[in-house]
Amino acid sequence: MTQAPLETEGDLQLVKEYILLPILLDVLERDIKALGTVKLKMDVVYVKALRSAQDLITADVTLLRKKMRGRGIKVYEQRRTELCIEARYLCRGYQHRFSMLWGLVKAELYKYLSKYLNVDLRSSL
Repeated sequence: MTQAPLETEGDLQLVKEYILLPILLDVLERDIKALGTVKLKMDVVYVKALRSAQDLITADVTLLRKKMRGRGIKVYEQRRTELCIEARYLCRGYQHRFSMLWGLVKAELYKYLSKYLNVDLRSSL
């Protein structure tokens, strides 16, 4: 009898990205709308850069879904609370839970957005 494969670190990373990238898309959309209400000299360039990041993120979400399907992972419930974001998912038939505090979510979103905009957050201003 073969043992069921355990959830791997890669599986958890896929779930984490699946939860975070749609939040990042929402944040970018809100920021684009905010840019429309502020009078800036080069607002078109900023909006175009953010839209380009949205396009890259959307493509990554599509690829992410395909990878998850291939590994037998399905997120079936997400919930946002005052303290954290929670998700329940199946991984090769076994139920799992995932949660992240909002402070960590924010830090991860900074990391992802800096990657998509090709900005090094480690350098000082």
